[in-house]
Amino acid sequence: MIPEESYGVMEKCCRTPRTVRRQQMEERKPHDRPGLLGEPCTPIQSQPFSSRYTIAPGHELGRGKFAVVRKCIEKETEKEFAAKIMRKRRKGQDCRMEILHEIAVLELAKDNPWVIKLHEVYETATEMILVLEYAAGGEIFNQCIAEREEAFKEKDVQRLMRQILRGISFLHRHNVVHLDLKPQNILLTSDRPLGNIKIVDFGLSRIVNNNEELREIMGTPEYVAPEILSYEPISTATDMWSIGVLAYVMLTGTSPFLGDDKQHTFLNISQLNISFTEDFEGVSEPAVDFMKNLLVREPEGRATAEDCLQHPWLAEGDLPDPYSSAMCTVQDDKQILPEEEEEQKAENSPEASPAQPDTEGQTVTEELILMASYTLGQCRQTELEKQSEAITKRFKFEEPMLQEIPGDFIY
Repeated sequence: MIPEESYGVMEKCCRTPRTVRRQQMEERKPHDRPGLLGEPCTPIQSQPFSSRYTIAPGHELGRGKFAVVRKCIEKETEKEFAAKIMRKRRKGQDCRMEILHEIAVLELAKDNPWVIKLHEVYETATEMILVLEYAAGGEIFNQCIAEREEAFKEKDVQRLMRQILRGISFLHRHNVVHLDLKPQNILLTSDRPLGNIKIVDFGLSRIVNNNEELREIMGTPEYVAPEILSYEPISTATDMWSIGVLAYVMLTGTSPFLGDDKQHTFLNISQLNISFTEDFEGVSEPAVDFMKNLLVREPEGRATAEDCLQHPWLAEGDLPDPYSSAMCTVQDDKQILPEEEEEQKAENSPEASPAQPDTEGQTVTEELILMASYTLGQCRQTELEKQSEAITKRFKFEEPMLQEIPGDFIY
């Protein structure tokens, strides 16, 4: 049964007055909220954000339900950053602890080259502002929905997927699950030439361990794993399902489980309704096998991030090895640091220590989704519907989970 405190159930199911529930939620201590890290070490600045940064006009990089990301310039250095401005209060609840958890996860991964870097944190009476590394290439989503001649080539996907898996492998070794892996949350350092990836947005991330089961209903409809829908325990395998969907989207430009509405999408996921023939012209057999190892209904049957890095598709000889190529020049130019050396540095960093601590999909009903306030973003079509039962799988979707707030942010 879904805890009413966690999911804001409909009034007919409420047994505790709303004001009392709100007070109970706000009085919880950090350790009472499963899956969240404690207080971060990063100093939280109380001085005005505008005293040190200028918001670049017309450079809104993204907007979610309770956050907006804008490009900003540090006045002293003139360096570019991304300011993620988040409301502390959401739907009448104090969510400052969730924001502190996101900061703590970024601290944990600060030496990993595939996770976005945190620069500074500011706080006002109503908002918290995360000053983040600026990724000039934008979201990989843009290439995913591009016409095929402008979209990713398979060799591009191989290289980027290897980087994504290295970042996710690092997080999983430290018991962090992202829970919202999708093209909008994978950025590029540059688009031309195609740069490296940066994993962003840890607002839904959680800590998992063997001592406590964690069950949550959260994510973006097309990317959620079957265990999310059936309210089964979350694990690192939950992320691996999303990576399988992500690989499918990057290789084909289509969304494998997209239905004509959310319930149809959820049904496709729970019943594993997926095709590996349509839109697969030019996609290699090893790539298909890679996805089949991830899009498995039972979590224990999915490949891990480390397994994926050893898969033949990512270990083929024509895939350049950045370590060996960099080693040829590192002695001549000590500023060149190979990818694997950066990753090893992250693993050995003393700050990057590990975090402390069968229902089928068909059981998911519309009533469960409503009671859980499962307000995931609607998918929007970008092409005409086909003249058949299955709609086109070209897509563009909203941010997950939360509802829009009237008004604007103060910056």
